[in-house]
Amino acid sequence: MFPRILTLLFFLPFVALTSCVEGEEELWINDDASGHVVLHYKIPSIALRRLGDPNDFIKALELIDEKEEMIEITKLSFEVKSSRAIFHLEAKFDDARELLSITERNKPIFAEETSTDPKDLDSILGDIDFRIDGITPAFDRIVRPSNIFPPMVNKRPKMLGSATFKYCIHLPTKVKETNAHSISDDGKTVSWIFELRNHFEDPIDMTLRAGFLFPWWTCLLIVTLIVIILGWLMFQLKRRNRT
Repeated sequence: MFPRILTLLFFLPFVALTSCVEGEEELWINDDASGHVVLHYKIPSIALRRLGDPNDFIKALELIDEKEEMIEITKLSFEVKSSRAIFHLEAKFDDARELLSITERNKPIFAEETSTDPKDLDSILGDIDFRIDGITPAFDRIVRPSNIFPPMVNKRPKMLGSATFKYCIHLPTKVKETNAHSISDDGKTVSWIFELRNHFEDPIDMTLRAGFLFPWWTCLLIVTLIVIILGWLMFQLKRRNRT
């Protein structure tokens, strides 16, 4: 009986730390591709051994904010309370298509300022692929959260209990294809909720294909210009044939 009590006392701190894990990301994209994002994470303070000093995170993000003109951080905090590290960021951007390139070109700055292994950082950010397939925005993301936790938790993911990562994207057009867990009635908002204990061996996987990102009048303008150009070419061709 006594050894069992010792075992329980040994695991109790890990249970307390991992049970408070929570991650929420919400992204709004307007019809001109501008928008804003809100990130809020609560992670066990023990994970900071892998992620680094919160003050270094703040410094790195502020440097990136000063450097980049197409994105502006409006709220930023990273503090440790009790056994939890709480990170909050809000930012607005001019063009959603530039978010990926902004992230990629600033990874060296972030790694240098925080001394964080990019692999550990990717365990939260994940592998992101945002692109335009023809005229259709496409989004794929794979997140491997197991990298930020101690080996003890990785061997026993059930210790995470009901810990979840939640993601939500609001689009200006209807979604055509997605593996999201829920879609709004108007088809423009998608949400995912992942229980972390189920995604240590199988990573978090999100996919999305949306309609044409730009306003309807953009399509009309393009078509009108094409018609005008074709009309002008036809006129010039007939004029040459007459001469």
